[in-house]
Amino acid sequence: MYNAVLAVPELEVVERHEHSRKVTYVEEGKDAAVAYGSVDFRFKNTLDKPIRIYATTDDWTVTTRIVRIDT
Repeated sequence: MYNAVLAVPELEVVERHEHSRKVTYVEEGKDAAVAYGSVDFRFKNTLDKPIRIYATTDDWTVTTRIVRIDT
């Protein structure tokens, strides 16, 4: 999700925390940890349109896509 947000310049990261240990599934500095009740990942949509988040998964991969909704 974090990397999908980074791909859209008009989305502003409001809160992000790195994992406490090195992760191997993304490049260094491209991770975002979430732990209920303590750390979160938050972003703000500064576009003039709403966005839609699509997420899919298989046994090994989660893919997230963010698109602007033209109403």
